[in-house]
Amino acid sequence: MTVPFILIVCLAGVFCLIPLAMYLMWLAQITRRDHPTAVSGSWDFAGLALGLSGFILVGGGMVLSLLQSNFRFWMRGNFEALRAVWMQEQATWSLLVFFYLVLVLGAIGLALLARRRSLVVYNVEPAVFETILVEVFEQLGRAVERRGKLWVAGAPLFELDTFEGGRTVTLRWTSDDQRLFEDVTRHLRAALATQSTVKNAVTGWLMAAAVGSGTVVLCCFGLLIYGLAPIR
Repeated sequence: MTVPFILIVCLAGVFCLIPLAMYLMWLAQITRRDHPTAVSGSWDFAGLALGLSGFILVGGGMVLSLLQSNFRFWMRGNFEALRAVWMQEQATWSLLVFFYLVLVLGAIGLALLARRRSLVVYNVEPAVFETILVEVFEQLGRAVERRGKLWVAGAPLFELDTFEGGRTVTLRWTSDDQRLFEDVTRHLRAALATQSTVKNAVTGWLMAAAVGSGTVVLCCFGLLIYGLAPIR
C-alpha cells in the first residue's frame, strides 16, 4: 500500500494549522473588545504553546524522522516498510521520542515559570497604560519612576515591553514583593475594565490569518479525502 508524499504533507498541514487557526481567532476576538484585556503571562504563553502545538508535535515528528536513515520510506509512502522499520528500531524511536518530549515539555515548563509574574495587556495604547499604571501606584501609596523600560520605586519593580503597532503591553515583574504584584494586578484589571478602546487595526490581520489558515486546513482535508478514497 503506497500513499503519495503530498498526502502526508496535507495530513501534517491539518494537524499543524487547526490549533494555529484557533489561536489566531482567539487573539482576534481579544483585540476587538471594547475594553483592554489583561491576561496573565502564564496563560498567554499557554495559549501560544497550544497554538503551535501542531508544529511542535507533527513538525517535531518529521524532524525525528529526518534524523533516521530510513526517512526514505516516508518519501515512498510505503506503510508496510515503515511498519517493518518501526519493529526493528522500536527502542531507538522510543528513546528519540522520549528525549524530544522531555526537551519540549521542559522548555515549556521553564517558560511558564518565567512568565508566572508577568501580565500581558491587549488592545491598549502604551501611553494610556503607563498613565493608568502611575494612578494605580498612587492609589497604593507608592511613587514610581520610569528609567527606560525599567520602573523603580526606590528599588527596581518591573519592566514594560510595548508593541505600539499591536497595542500590546507586557509587564514583567522583577521585584521579590509578590504581595505588591498581586495588588497592582488587581487594581490594574479594575482600572482597565473602565477604559474604552478604539478599533484595533491588528484585528483585521489576525482574522485574515485565522481565516487563511482555516482555508488551507479545508483544502488539505479535501485532498486527504480525495487521495485516500481509492485506497478503501
